[in-house]
Amino acid sequence: MLNVELDEARGRHVLVALSGGADSVALLTILCRARDAGMLSVSAAHFEHGIRGAESLGDAEFCRQLCLDMGVTFVPGRADVPEIARRTGEGLETCARRLRHSFLDETARILGAELIALAHHLDDQAETVLMHLLRGSGPEGAAGMRRVSGRLYRPLLGVRKAEILEFLRAEGIGWREDSTNAVADNPRNRLRLEAIPALERAYPAGMRAIARFAENMAVENDYVSRMTDAFISARVKALPHGWRIDLTGDCEEALLRRAIRRLCGPDLTSAKLMELMELPPACDVVNGLRATVCAGSMYITRRFEAPAPQLLKLDGVTELAGICRINCIDAEPVPEKTLKSTQVLSKSALDGAVLRTRMDGDRISPLGMNGTKSLSDYMTDLRVDRPLREVTPIVAKGHDVLWVVGFGISRLCALDGREAVKLECNYTGWGGFRP
Repeated sequence: MLNVELDEARGRHVLVALSGGADSVALLTILCRARDAGMLSVSAAHFEHGIRGAESLGDAEFCRQLCLDMGVTFVPGRADVPEIARRTGEGLETCARRLRHSFLDETARILGAELIALAHHLDDQAETVLMHLLRGSGPEGAAGMRRVSGRLYRPLLGVRKAEILEFLRAEGIGWREDSTNAVADNPRNRLRLEAIPALERAYPAGMRAIARFAENMAVENDYVSRMTDAFISARVKALPHGWRIDLTGDCEEALLRRAIRRLCGPDLTSAKLMELMELPPACDVVNGLRATVCAGSMYITRRFEAPAPQLLKLDGVTELAGICRINCIDAEPVPEKTLKSTQVLSKSALDGAVLRTRMDGDRISPLGMNGTKSLSDYMTDLRVDRPLREVTPIVAKGHDVLWVVGFGISRLCALDGREAVKLECNYTGWGGFRP
């Protein structure tokens, strides 16, 4: 019997991701024996990808019969992954993984399973860590897979593949072989079939050493991750279309790197991250994101298309798509001096005004000043960084700007003792940016 610790699963319902291969068959067997000892509940799910034809259908039937023999609830799933990948433009493996995990999540929800057991073992862990390192990963990738990650549960992570095969043979338990795993036609298979055997010949204990390295990195990664949480809380502000990172003072590079990775997502490459750490004035990042550095800040924003101007409703709510909503209500002609996102202005001056973003030719007559100035110069004087200018809502009549929301008003709409209206702006972007 394999020496596998199952404490995390005690008293819980575990859904096994059953492929029919040796690893998942061993996992199901171990969990069923724990079930028979009254320790936990077990069910199984198998996802047929539609990739390997009759061989794949045979896997599904094998899994069905195995679960029938073991008295395990079995849930099959299927998708034509090649066709879906063709439509979405995803790689075959990426598409298969996404659909499989979606199926497992939904099956766990329907069955009430608290954990989804995956059959990754120590060899898989070493392989994953090496893959991440060869791609230039940072500490997060070097930590490899976690034994428990959310609902995902990997109880075999400390067990060698050879031990799994020895267990199944000793117990007389059969399994299915995936013929594609024996072909060195992709980087992962080449690593598994060629590089790792050579590595083990040079370092017989190399795989276990890599797994220990991953465990050590996981502990340190968790600590730095908590520090990154604090860094983000203190230095990252949400914008309508992205984020602003404060680079002033003692900005620790290791934490800045991690913050950028979190904001940009898993598709950010190590090469692009290194480029960003050089703090270029502007560069495209990934997935439609753009980084801009100015005035001690880095902005990470989405490509922005200005929404259509909206006629300002003086007795209701006006929405500027993806930017904000402004609620107008009658009010006493008393200036608002505390909230930057609220103003009390002359009602007659606002008649016919629109809510929009800036346009070429905009000018403002700043309150308390004589004459006018271009909106661009006005925002420069107020030190409004360029990435914010594109998404700052504006109330205007023609090219006469009446209110630069959050920054200042024009004397053209100043209170004159007559009817007044209160304008309350609520931002509707990613995080509700407040200047």
